[in-house]
Amino acid sequence: MQLPEDDVTYLNGKGYNWELFPDGREGCLVIRDFPVVPARFDRSSTDLLLRIPEGYNNSQLDMFYVDPAVRLLSGAFPVAADQFVTFAGRQWQRFSRHLGSWRPGLDGIEVMLTFAQRELQR
Repeated sequence: MQLPEDDVTYLNGKGYNWELFPDGREGCLVIRDFPVVPARFDRSSTDLLLRIPEGYNNSQLDMFYVDPAVRLLSGAFPVAADQFVTFAGRQWQRFSRHLGSWRPGLDGIEVMLTFAQRELQR
């Protein structure tokens, strides 16, 4: 599996340290040391994973995952982020977050990362 050139250009242009791993018929895009807000969470960065479905970018991206897990400063998990799944040989904390809309063939990694940033960096 390969990402569309627009996604590769975006990821590299932002300076992300990223890698795409195959996972069956899908892929796992891992961005290392993705920043989170330490005033809200118990750390300042984590690895972020996006599942890349077969047929992407006509197929919509959905949810994102982090490892190591993040907790709110209160010690609780964020709402709808208390489940764990295994991808690419690691346990990932699932953030059950869903984009409201997706423009097949037009939207890409930038849309999903902007969505994840709003959740992790606000």
